[in-house]
Amino acid sequence: MKILGYSERGIINSLIFSIGEDKELMSKFINKITVHESFKLGNPKRYTVLLEQSFSDFGDADMVIIIHYKDKEVEKAEDKIVLFIEGKVNTSGSNWIIKTQHDKYIQKKEYKGYSSNLFYQLYFKKQLIDNWPDIKNDLEKDTKDRKVAIQSFFRKRKIGNNPIVHKAFNLIECKEAYYIGIVPTKQSEIDNFDGKIDFDMSFLSWEKVEEFCEENKEQHACLEKVLDIFDYNDQQIYNRKTH
Repeated sequence: MKILGYSERGIINSLIFSIGEDKELMSKFINKITVHESFKLGNPKRYTVLLEQSFSDFGDADMVIIIHYKDKEVEKAEDKIVLFIEGKVNTSGSNWIIKTQHDKYIQKKEYKGYSSNLFYQLYFKKQLIDNWPDIKNDLEKDTKDRKVAIQSFFRKRKIGNNPIVHKAFNLIECKEAYYIGIVPTKQSEIDNFDGKIDFDMSFLSWEKVEEFCEENKEQHACLEKVLDIFDYNDQQIYNRKTH
């Protein structure tokens, strides 16, 4: 049976389910990302991955990778690193351009579709981490009337009362977090992109994700499934060479 997924979520889901419980392969994937220079992967004990997780007013996350460095029984916040990852792709009607998205973000103006802007999406996750202690204190109160609302550009944002969102919120308590966009921009253009914003972001090209699958498919045949989905979506992920 062949299972094919559409667009960025199809590939992200396929990639993660193909990596599965293989800690070494997950580490190889993370090392493909040009994360901020302060990031050191080291030797994780295990990973937890959240897919398409809602964080209420702070938006959904395409993928959250939680890197654990201690056993669950003794783990503290300082024993975890969290990677928030959002994917963007080309569509049948237009190309996704990193500079265009950046320029819209730095204007700090509300516009139709701003909540789908990569820079806004990741900034909201940064606000969630920066305000984690205050939000947590609010959640520990025996009330559904959440008092803590974080001012975020055009509105105030709350974590809400969904218990599954609260579970995810508790999981992302960490010593440090990084914010990553997987984008259809060529890696050479990413390397030359010098747009300045008010928080640290990292990027990974879909070109590099496909390269990762090609490099590891002989030892990990499951990655062939991900390559099938690249083929299925063709130019609607990034401007790839026709195989």
